[in-house]
Amino acid sequence: MSRFHAEDTVASVVASSPPTSRVFEKHGIDYCCGGKISLAAACAGRGVEASKLVAELEQASVGSGPEADLSKAGLRDLIELVLSKHHAYVKREIPRLTTLMQKVARVHGENHPESLPPMARLWGITAAAFEQHMAREEEVLFPWIFALDEGRVSAAQARGIEMPISVMEAEHDEHGAAFARLRDLAGNYVLPADACGSWRALWSGLEEFEQDLHRHVHLENHLLFPGARARAGLQPV
Repeated sequence: MSRFHAEDTVASVVASSPPTSRVFEKHGIDYCCGGKISLAAACAGRGVEASKLVAELEQASVGSGPEADLSKAGLRDLIELVLSKHHAYVKREIPRLTTLMQKVARVHGENHPESLPPMARLWGITAAAFEQHMAREEEVLFPWIFALDEGRVSAAQARGIEMPISVMEAEHDEHGAAFARLRDLAGNYVLPADACGSWRALWSGLEEFEQDLHRHVHLENHLLFPGARARAGLQPV
């Protein structure tokens, strides 16, 4: 019997089997910010045959086992995963990619004015936004969810969690749009003939960062935030 069906949402598939995210990335299907649509709708939007996609998802999920299913994870476990895997990665990669971006733009920007200077400016804005976003989650939202999960807030205080969650979701959309623009400026990360070693490292790092962003946003938008809303007695969005 098939594990996945055309009416399943993209987000629910990745939640139950994270390895399937690679299949969606391969076909350019958004499973984070746009993950609430069905597999059938996603396939129609990308011109992919639904039966073929389901078969690929089935193959990717083989051996992923129950331990890979995060759909039943507790709020604390989800937050700890976000912090240890995704926030730690972003904090480690931003300084490295910033150094590479500045170097490549300085050395090659004159010969590639259509891509490198605007990318350097956009990356500077985006990196700062990421750092501010994570700080707000770590200092405000996540402690609030911990308190909510442990029953340390009143019903009225619990309902107030909707505003910070909505702000984080809106910022996720902005981060996704920024990376879509970076990818466009980079010509889908196809290296030009005069690319040096630093340029190769930069393109590889930005593409990897974008893939981590997709998984990071999926984890929060489709697992952590709905769980927090449910714990607060709020209707799903």
